[in-house]
Order: sequence, then structure tokens, then C-alpha cells
Amino acid sequence: MIEDHFEMADQLTTHESRLAAPPPRVSVLMPTFNQAAFIRRALESLRAQTLEDWELVVVDDGSTDETATLLRPYLSDTRVRHLRLEHNQGLGAALNRGTELARGQYLAYLPSDDLYYPEHLERLAALLDALPEAAMAYGGVRYGYQHTGEAPDTKHAPRDQEAPAAHHARMVQVMHRRDRVPRWPERAELVSDLIERDTWRALLSDGGRAAYAGTVTSEWVDHPQQRHKVIADNHGGVALYRLTYGVGRDFWLNFQPSRGMAVNERARYGRFATRRDLPAEGGLKILLAGSLGFNPERVTALEERGHKLYGTWINSPETWDGAGPFPWGNIDEIPPGPRWAEQVRDARPDVIYALLNWQALGLVSELLDANPGVPLVFHFKEGPFICQEKGLWPTLVRCLTKADGRIFINQESYDWFQLATDGMFNLETTLVLDGDLPKADWMTDAWAPKLSARDGQLHTVCPGRPLGLDPFEELARAGIHVHFYGRHFHRWFPNWTRNGLATGHMHLHDAVEPDAWVRELSQYDAAWLHVFESRNGGDLRRAVWDDLNLPARLGTYATAGLPWIMKDNGGHRVAVQALGERLGAALTFDTFGDLGDKLRDRALVGRLTAGMRAGRRELAFDTHADALTAFFRRAIARRAAV
Repeated sequence: MIEDHFEMADQLTTHESRLAAPPPRVSVLMPTFNQAAFIRRALESLRAQTLEDWELVVVDDGSTDETATLLRPYLSDTRVRHLRLEHNQGLGAALNRGTELARGQYLAYLPSDDLYYPEHLERLAALLDALPEAAMAYGGVRYGYQHTGEAPDTKHAPRDQEAPAAHHARMVQVMHRRDRVPRWPERAELVSDLIERDTWRALLSDGGRAAYAGTVTSEWVDHPQQRHKVIADNHGGVALYRLTYGVGRDFWLNFQPSRGMAVNERARYGRFATRRDLPAEGGLKILLAGSLGFNPERVTALEERGHKLYGTWINSPETWDGAGPFPWGNIDEIPPGPRWAEQVRDARPDVIYALLNWQALGLVSELLDANPGVPLVFHFKEGPFICQEKGLWPTLVRCLTKADGRIFINQESYDWFQLATDGMFNLETTLVLDGDLPKADWMTDAWAPKLSARDGQLHTVCPGRPLGLDPFEELARAGIHVHFYGRHFHRWFPNWTRNGLATGHMHLHDAVEPDAWVRELSQYDAAWLHVFESRNGGDLRRAVWDDLNLPARLGTYATAGLPWIMKDNGGHRVAVQALGERLGAALTFDTFGDLGDKLRDRALVGRLTAGMRAGRRELAFDTHADALTAFFRRAIARRAAV
């Protein structure tokens, strides 16, 4: 019985009397997780309601703050019931548990960081009383502390053009009939910031009506810890969701945000779930520290070679950061904190492999201070300029200097840092290796026929941000079609996307998963890199990040055997052009018209395609895994010799 989970004996003493009382007119469900600072404001707003015939079902979803202590005085009100889940199970589970306990004629919702205005329950209940055909009622809402409307700002909840405001109402706005009880999707099925929208749509799917109160009756409070921001904000994502809600490595997520990077973890990573007895004989124990970027599954190539992996991750991952815990592989967690050094000593790793971008610098610096005698190799993919901008340049130089080994993503980056530090680093302690290469498993031979061979048009592809593809009208005049994958990226450029679609030469597609890179993307003639004009004139002192960068999409393009479209920056030092020319995959151009002519040269495109297919293994992490571990062993030997 779910009642068995009620937390304290004093909560149970009045439980039977509550069940014996007549059902209330309205059951208010309050899901809460670590919102102790907000919850009293929400409770006060409920107690101030002009309609007093309500019950409150608080479902504490495993809070680790003062929520339970703050709730205790309110439990003397026999209308208040409290269910505490032992650990966080997710919003959907909390709502379903609360719904099972609710007894009211109508159901309303009061998330613990929101609040009601005094007439909220009375107005919505009166609407449902007066309109039997109404499945739900909702009030207007104040949001962002200065805006009001029927539904919150669309930047937080992307609205379909045809969808009524009721579909986008937040929980705090809504009341519905008890016989229209929805089942909320739980974490094992789906993680989405749009479960409210989808639930109201389901509630109204059979023609039920939504009644609007005509006035603002509640407030949706805007703050950084809101669930939708953890999932779908520019700085949210699956890694931050796991960190925020304590989702461990034993749980696979189907993570589908309205914006940002979606991933069905079991579909993408299931093949890497093999458990191994590690380390194998002669294998290393490697502590990964920081984040793994776009292609985190690449590190299973180290496991395949007998090495045992541990993980210590950054505490503020962004949407593209691959930070654990991971449900695949065999990575044991050693979380940063007071016991970190002790746990490291217990695990006895041979080396710390610290990576990948500027967000990890604070953690890497802390590990250098707390390091219990373990050599640390620092792999830095990010451009140095953002570190200067964010005041992290001293930290970056310290991490590079104090590390037992350092890895730069290409020769151009190594040469830049040599200039910036007056030749501080030597080749003995330095390796050149791109930090975010894909796993070789994705490099199948499931080649697709070319679209251009079928319709005689020019078809190019761009998964990710379309940097530099402007103005789009010039591309259309050159007869170049561009197929964009990852619709969420294009919500960031709505006017540009709208203008591109109007030309008939832009085509939007859903994101393509790695197991489909070859069969889906190989149908195109070539793939876009960032379009920019270098101005360094061969002097890296004048370089910018575009000159040094190797975008993560290079591995995707290589896997699909696609030539790389880039502005011709001959006479300048540009890392991606140097690599593309060495691999025989660089399709350079001066103008979009020039590019159209080159794409029509089928012999040229064929040679570049053949070159990329022949050389793509150089952009697989597996190809370099042995060289990387050999570099680790040299760093270990140097530390042992000191």
C-alpha cells in the first residue's frame, strides 16, 4: 500500500480520520524536491484561499534539504497529508503517487516553488461547476515576476502555432475533474520539459473543453533550479538532470527536451553496456575527471583494451557535456567532495585523465591540489580565448604547467600555446590528439545512394549549428540545397530559418543518431563546417578560435564519408583546412557560386568522397587508444622516477 510510505508516526495518527471524512471539493497536489526555501510561501498561499474545502497532498520526492522539518508544523491541519519517497523518482512518479492518494472532486496542482492568489481555487472550481462540458479550467498566470498572460513565456515552453493557450498552461494554473485523472509519464519512460503540455493535450484529446478564468490567479516563479531549465535551458541537459536529481548509473533515460540535445540512452549506448572484469592483466586504472564532450562512449575503447575506468565529473555540465554517471560501460563513480582523496587512495588509479574544456578547469585545479600521488594528464580541447575572457587564463596555465602530461587537439593549438608561454612545453611530455573523436563502432559500410544522382540537384548537409551560412538566398541562387539535422538548434535562429525555408533550398530534419550517421548522412554530396575567413596570415599570434578549432562534427562527417565544405583560407594557418587537405577531404570555396560549380564537378566530389572514406579511421578514437595509453604509461614512469 502506498500509505505505508508515510514518513512519521505522527502523520499516521490522523490518517484514518482523514479517510473517514467526506471527500473534499478540491485535492491539491504538491510535488516537491529540495524547495525548502520556497515551500512556506506556497503553503501560505493555499491557506489563504477563499475556498476552504480542500485537501493538500504533499509528495516529497526524496528531498535532502529542510523540507521535512519545515512541513511538520503544517501537518496539524487535518487537510494536509505528507508522503515522502525514500529517493528521488521524478516528477511524473511523484504526481502519480499523489493522484492515487487524492480524494477530491477536482484536482489542482501547487508546485512548491509557485503560489496561488486567494481566489484561485474558488474561481476554477466555479468554472467546472458551471460548465459540465469543461474537462479542465485554468487561470492566467504571472511569470518572470513582471509578465502576465494565459500561459508562460514561450521561450520556456515552445508553442505550436495551432495549439491553444490551455495546452501550454503550467500545473499551477490548472484544475480538472477527478474522472479525468491523467497518468503522468514516469522517468523510466520519458524525461521531458513538456509533460504538462502533453498531459493537457491528452486530457482534451476527445473533444473536452478548457475553460479560462479570464484573470490572473497564480504565479509561476522563475528561478534557476526549475525542472524545465535543468532539462531544456541552454545550460541544461541530460548530465545536469542526472546530477540534480541523483539519477545513478543503474538507470537508462529517454531524455527528450524541447530544446537542446536529446538522447535515448538505451538506444544509443545499449551496445556498450557489456560488463567486464577490469582491469585485465596489464591494464591500467584510469580516473576520468571533468567531462567527455559529444562522444562520451569513445572511452569504452579503453575498456576493450583491458583498462579500468573511474569517473569524477564537473558539477555544472552544459547541454553538450558528457558527464556521468553513465548507465553504459563500467565507469565507477568517485564524486568530488571531502572524501575524494580517500576514495582515490582506495581505488588506487594509475593515472588521472583530466579533460576536456574550460568548464573543467576548476575541477582539474582542485585535483592537482588534492592529488594523492597520482600522475595527472590534462587534455584540453577548448580554445584558450574563452579562458582569458572568463578570467581562467591563470588557472589554465597552472593546469597545463603542473600536469604530468598535456594533450593539445592539433599541432596548431600546440604551437599557439608554445608562443603564449614562450616555449614552456616539450614534446616528451606533450601529445597531439583531438579530444572528442567518435567510437569506431559507428563506422559501418551502410552507404546510401546519393540524392544528387537521383534528382540532379546539389545536396549538402549540416548537423548542428549553421555557423556562417548567411545570407541563405545566395546559397539558393547557387542551386545548393542544405539539409539541417537537429531542429532544436534552429529555434535559436528563427528569422534566419524562416527565410531559408522560404527559398525552398533549406530542409529541416530531426537529429540523427550515431548508428544512422552512415546510412542517413552519406546520401549527401558534402557537409558544412563553420564558414569563416581567417586573418592570421600564417602567424598564430593573430589566430582566433576558428583558426585552431576542430569541431566535434568532423567525426560525424568522417564516419559518413563526406567531404568537408569550408571557406578557402589558403595563406593562413587554419587547423581544419590543414587536416582536411591532408586527408584529401577538403572542399574549399571562395563564393557560394564557386562552391556550386565545384559540387557539380562529380569527378572532384567523387575523389574527395573516396579520400574521406579511405581516411576516416584516423578520426576514430579507437585508432589512437593505444597511443594514448602509451602516453599515460610514460607519465606514470616519469612520476615514479621522481
